[in-house]
Amino acid sequence: MSYTLETNTDSSKIIHLNSKDADKSFSSTTSYCLFTLDTPIELDDNHAALISLNSAIVPYSMYNIRDNINRKIPYVNEFGGSGYVLLDIGNYTISTLATEIRDKLNNGPYVGVSLTETYTVSFDRKTMKYKYSCNTAECHFDFSLHPDTAHIELGYPSDGTSATIDNTPIYSPNVPDVNGSVHSLFVRTNLTSKSSIDSHTKSFSTILGKIPINVNFGGVLFYNPRDNLHKVLLDIKQINQVVVRLTDEQNRLFDLNGLEFNLSIMIDVVNKTEKLSIDKRRIKEDYLIEQELLKKQQQSKETRGRPRKVGRPKKN
Repeated sequence: MSYTLETNTDSSKIIHLNSKDADKSFSSTTSYCLFTLDTPIELDDNHAALISLNSAIVPYSMYNIRDNINRKIPYVNEFGGSGYVLLDIGNYTISTLATEIRDKLNNGPYVGVSLTETYTVSFDRKTMKYKYSCNTAECHFDFSLHPDTAHIELGYPSDGTSATIDNTPIYSPNVPDVNGSVHSLFVRTNLTSKSSIDSHTKSFSTILGKIPINVNFGGVLFYNPRDNLHKVLLDIKQINQVVVRLTDEQNRLFDLNGLEFNLSIMIDVVNKTEKLSIDKRRIKEDYLIEQELLKKQQQSKETRGRPRKVGRPKKN
């Protein structure tokens, strides 16, 4: 549905936000903060706010291996004892992650039972999968033991287990995705609560905009007005505070590692009665179309005449 910005409404407004100017931070990161406007945006009773994410500039400084999300590699040794190793927090490519996995399996530190054999981990470019082996039958991965494992990054489902790793190489069943937890960046605000539905919660969320991650680590993510197709209609009288959260698709907060973000929120003012008039006009149009079809059907029945008997020749 489109809205017409009429001359009898207030002009559009843009709120430019820089995280370094936030009045309050809700975490140790710069990606969850509150802004208080010294000059609130006010609307009269006949108007509503049409809000959209106009632009954003966010540094791609978040890591793809993060604490309490995807650091653990849980295993079970040949005697049935379980343990895990923790990957170092950081940003990895498919090759550097293979080296990190190998080093941690061979050297620890181990939580629980230790591993004593020598492991080899490599990326097979033909199959696009990781290849695992060790000098004797020693262990297998069991990703069902913990919720915050690197199963996607290692090429396994969340409840998957590997075959026994020995001197015969085994391949991960899936193609590993080193960016499994950072495919997109979502801008969430307190201004929206019933504007979008995401597949993770299966319900309404506070997402105002989605920024695809299409640059390499260390680059900058840009969200431009031409990307913006989503607008939120809010029936509010005043906007004096804006809370912004930058998260992944599972609503987990990103850590920009000390860097700042910028974004702009567009606020267009529309008449409340516009939506009602559009809906009434559509209902009326649908009714008239339906009545016209019924009228044509009735006329067709009246002019059809007496049905022709079987065998009677048709008049020319």
